[in-house]
Amino acid sequence: MEAHKVKYGTIVRVTDENVKAPPLSVPVKKGDIITIFRLDGMYCNGKDSKGNMIYIAGWTEVEEV
Repeated sequence: MEAHKVKYGTIVRVTDENVKAPPLSVPVKKGDIITIFRLDGMYCNGKDSKGNMIYIAGWTEVEEV
């Protein structure tokens, strides 16, 4: 499912091969476990497993963990 369709606070695994993120943001790769927060423009924000704020494109494919 696309990241923008995930409920706030859901823990997901990234299944997309090519994750789009804004410049200078923490990189997110396929297989990373993240917590999705909310859609902010065209990016969803959240946190990675290390507690870093992350931003991924809203259309990034993810699966619930």
